[in-house]
Parts: sequence; C-alpha cells; structure tokens
Amino acid sequence: MGLKGKLTASLELKCGGHSVFEVFHTNTHHIVNICPRNVAHFEVHEGEIIKAGSIVSWKYTRLDKISI
Repeated sequence: MGLKGKLTASLELKCGGHSVFEVFHTNTHHIVNICPRNVAHFEVHEGEIIKAGSIVSWKYTRLDKISI
C-alpha cells in the first residue's frame, strides 16, 4: 500500500544550491544523519536512489507523530 502526498518544509541553509541538490539527488540516505529528529528511517527497496521508478520508504516525524 502506498501513500501519495506532498511534504513541504522551509529551511534556512548556509551553503550553495549545488550542495542541497547533491544531498537530495545522490546522497538522499544522508538526510537521516542530517536531521535525525525529523527523519528516522530511509530505505531503498528496489532500484537506485537517483533512478526514476525506484521504490523507497521514509519514516519521518510530522507534528510530533511518526509517519511512513
């Protein structure tokens, strides 16, 4: 069973745009280390991180509730 939706956040960063793109595009698995209070788990089930059609799961906290 899959969930569809949009998660929007606002952050203030002190780095170049290429660094942000690199984290979300090729090093997505590092987000768990960057903000462990908000993202508890990231796993690639099928495919690769940077490939279209990959199946991944996220476990994150939203409004003090854990969501998957």
